[in-house]
Amino acid sequence: MGLYFRPTSTNVTALLVIALAIFAVIMLIRKRYDSNLPLLFYLVALLFANFFDRPVDPRLMYTGLALVLLLRFEFLGLGMTKFIAFCANSALVLIILAMASDLGS
Repeated sequence: MGLYFRPTSTNVTALLVIALAIFAVIMLIRKRYDSNLPLLFYLVALLFANFFDRPVDPRLMYTGLALVLLLRFEFLGLGMTKFIAFCANSALVLIILAMASDLGS
């Protein structure tokens, strides 16, 4: 049960989307909540999931998108902002894992 990677155009595109997700996680960890990179990731990920036969659970996608959009509000308290950022990062990591699990096929 090792990692098997077939370098098809779809798999390479999936790797690029995963790399964008990793940069989005880094931006959220650095507390750059006003960055547009997580929103750009969700746009690219939704387009990728719709154009290719690589579906990601829509509940996970849209929940993560809603959490990232919610982080852009500045009136949230410190505790609530940390909680929403943790949930948004968790959703991003789960999407990365879901997309990476399809790389061998």
